[in-house]
Amino acid sequence: MILKIAWRNIYRNKKRSLITITSVFAALFLIILMRALQFGFYDKLIETVVESYAGYVEIHADGFWDNQSLDNSMKVDQKLIDEIKSVEGVENIVQRLQTFSLISMGDKTKGGVINGINLSDEQKITDWNKKMISGSFDLKNNEIIIGKGIAEFFNISENDTLILYGQGYRGMMAAGKYPIKGVIDLKNPDLNKIGLFMTMESVRNYVSSDDISTHIIIDKKRYYNEEKIVEDLGMILSDDYEIMTWKETLPEIEQTITADNAGGVIMAFILYVIVVFGMFGTVLMMTEERKYEFGVLVSIGMSRIRLFGIILVETIILSMAGVILAIMVTYPICFYYNINPIDMAILMGEGADQMMEEMGFSPIAPMSISWDIPLSHALVIFVFSLLISIYPAIKIAKLNPVKSMKV
Repeated sequence: MILKIAWRNIYRNKKRSLITITSVFAALFLIILMRALQFGFYDKLIETVVESYAGYVEIHADGFWDNQSLDNSMKVDQKLIDEIKSVEGVENIVQRLQTFSLISMGDKTKGGVINGINLSDEQKITDWNKKMISGSFDLKNNEIIIGKGIAEFFNISENDTLILYGQGYRGMMAAGKYPIKGVIDLKNPDLNKIGLFMTMESVRNYVSSDDISTHIIIDKKRYYNEEKIVEDLGMILSDDYEIMTWKETLPEIEQTITADNAGGVIMAFILYVIVVFGMFGTVLMMTEERKYEFGVLVSIGMSRIRLFGIILVETIILSMAGVILAIMVTYPICFYYNINPIDMAILMGEGADQMMEEMGFSPIAPMSISWDIPLSHALVIFVFSLLISIYPAIKIAKLNPVKSMKV
């Protein structure tokens, strides 16, 4: 009965109901599109930087991150790999061996980081062939692929040769001449300036050790929470390992996202204020205009709790109608721009694409289609509806039927 009466009251004053629904729809429409574009940009940024090489979760030997020496490396066996694969959310696993080295050619020398990789495993995380500027990713023993920053520094390309000199495992000397197989662009300016890539076997030979690794990189399933993976891994792995998310290994990316997200939260708050005042104005008018009606209903025996229930249902129906309409309109838009991303470089003008790539950002910004965005904001609107209903509840509790029926 409460639902039936509430629906009749909504339908009876179409203009007032339409104004409320429209205010909720308009604000939520803007909020969802704004946040979808923001989170889509964050996803693309993470994909560009994190998925390009760093990985969502890293496992090292305990103490390696603070002292990144080969002496703090680890031995990885099949049992450890199986334990990691058993954790929900883990999709792919790769081992890497990383060491610092001097790079020399002619009269030029600079520091770099040698990365030993397993080609077949790396291809499961990202398509490295698409990142090759020149040459081939088909590495053989004692061949290297260099970041484009190194290629620009030495003014070299494939088929040239670099001399590497560093410290091997347990104090051994590491040195060798390595022909360049290709040049790669990892969309990460810092990594491009120092990154060299070799097969795992080549790096192990270089550092004089047959079975060590410094990193285990974990690729997660799409939209799975990497924090949950770290928590689950911490329960099954011993204290001999440290487990870190990309937010810890790449704090500058996390800081960029946090700073930009703060602006989005402020804008969303402003739009919420508009929604709340619009809904509250409607409820205020509705309560004042219907005092006579409330007085009559209370006089003929309707309980005040049931009367409040009618007002509450009306408020929820109006707000949810706006919410559902906003989701129905925005989701196809988000889906379209997820498949056909917005090119921010075109919007920002000439030269913006190069500037963004130099900063490590992709100019392509797809919209996120995660249901967390519309559903979380719909929940906020629902909570506001409940809070706004407190006002008519107070009025009904204090209602004097005789006074309210006086014309």
